[in-house]
Amino acid sequence: MSTEPRVAVVTGGSSGIGLSLCEAFAARGYHLLLVGSRSATVAEAARRVERAAQGGTCIGRALDVASESDMQAMADEARERFGRIDVLVASAGIGKKPGSARVVPYPSAELPLDEWQAVVDVNLTGMFLSNRAVLPVMIAQGDGAIVNVCSSTTPHGLRGTPFAPAYCATKFGMVGFTEALAEEVAPYGIRVQAVHPGPVETPLVADTTLMRRFGGTISARHFAETVVWMVEQPSDSLLVHPHVLPFVARRRSGGTGARQEAD
Repeated sequence: MSTEPRVAVVTGGSSGIGLSLCEAFAARGYHLLLVGSRSATVAEAARRVERAAQGGTCIGRALDVASESDMQAMADEARERFGRIDVLVASAGIGKKPGSARVVPYPSAELPLDEWQAVVDVNLTGMFLSNRAVLPVMIAQGDGAIVNVCSSTTPHGLRGTPFAPAYCATKFGMVGFTEALAEEVAPYGIRVQAVHPGPVETPLVADTTLMRRFGGTISARHFAETVVWMVEQPSDSLLVHPHVLPFVARRRSGGTGARQEAD
């Protein structure tokens, strides 16, 4: 087996889940191409990931996941710099239009088209374009792993969240795309998986109805370690639609046998 570090590409890698993913891969010795939307944030994130690196290199790039040319440039640079792409994690995601000052979510009947389109562009089109861009490299290699970060509202559109129609529509769409692509590229040795986090401890979900529904959040670091574990499973195994949800610890109280939530 090759002793060269494996190569991971992570979209949405400059903050939240994506940054924790980059740190987790770096700690395992991977080379990283970290993709985010803002140059200053990307540069700082890449420096932070470099500090966690165990033998690999981290490159940060400010790219638009909804741009076909940007996603092609992402795949080209990873291949040219590192020679291959072993892993893509599509974690770029938003719940509302970037830069929006609105705090209260829109009712569906009042949702502006530009708000809808912004979420679709990043969550769904961005996932499609990033997946498509790395596939020729992985097909030529005869192996690879793609993980699309979906949501606990999925799979199969069973748990729509009120006042989040664009978010839910995109996440449900990601499941359908992931399942279709997984069947297409399995003969090439490429595993395509969806992972479904509950509310993760990031600014995106802070004090949201989703967080309150579950009674807590998941550590972004722990979620990232779960994704790394997924892609490092033996080549003859596949995790299908794993959900990662907050666990609210409970303990017995004073010998009474009653159970209560821990502080």
